[in-house]
Amino acid sequence: MINKLKQWFADLKAYPLLTLEATQESRTVWAIMAGVCVFMLGSAMGFFQVYLEMDPCENCVYIRFSQFCILIAGVMMIISPKNKVVKALGIALAWYGIVYGMDKAIILSGQHVASHAADSGLDLFQSGQGANACSLEPTFPLGLPLHEWLPFEFAPSGICGEDDWTFFGLNMAQYCIISYTVFIACALPLTVAFITKTLRERK
Repeated sequence: MINKLKQWFADLKAYPLLTLEATQESRTVWAIMAGVCVFMLGSAMGFFQVYLEMDPCENCVYIRFSQFCILIAGVMMIISPKNKVVKALGIALAWYGIVYGMDKAIILSGQHVASHAADSGLDLFQSGQGANACSLEPTFPLGLPLHEWLPFEFAPSGICGEDDWTFFGLNMAQYCIISYTVFIACALPLTVAFITKTLRERK
C-alpha cells in the first residue's frame, strides 16, 4: 500500500494531468470519498447524537443531507467509474453536496458564535447572527420530507449553535468547514482531469 502511494506521488510529479485522469477513472478514489462520508455520518449519528446525546439542529440535518449526496455520488462512480454519463452525474451531485454543505456549515459556525456571544460580552445582534433563527421544520431541496421518512437522521430536535463540544479548540461546525475544504481540494483536480480527458477524447 505504501509503495503504491509512493509510486502514485512519483507519477503525479512526473505526469500530473495524466495521473489525475487515470485516478479519476479508478474506483479507489471514489470509494475513499464515500468512505469518508460514511465515517462522518456515522460519527454524527453514533457518537454525537447517541453517545453524547447532542440533538441535531436544523443546519446539522442539512449538513447530513449534503453528506448523503456526496456518498450517493461516490457509490455511483464506484459502480461505473468509466461511464462518462454516470461520472458527469456523480461529479455534479458531489459538487452540489459540497457547496450545499459548506454553505450550511458556515451558517452553523456563525450561529455557534451567536449562541455563545454572552461568553464574549456581546449580545446576539452585536455578534452579527441575530437573524439566523433555527427551525424544527426543515426544508430540504426538492421538497423532500426526509425528516418524516427518516426522523432519526433528518428530524431536527436541537438548537443551532448551542453545543459546547470542542476538539483542539475547534467546534463541530468548524470541523465541517475543514472537511468540505478538503473535499474541494480533492474534487477540483479530479473534476478538471475528467473534463480534460473527455474533451480530448471528443476531438
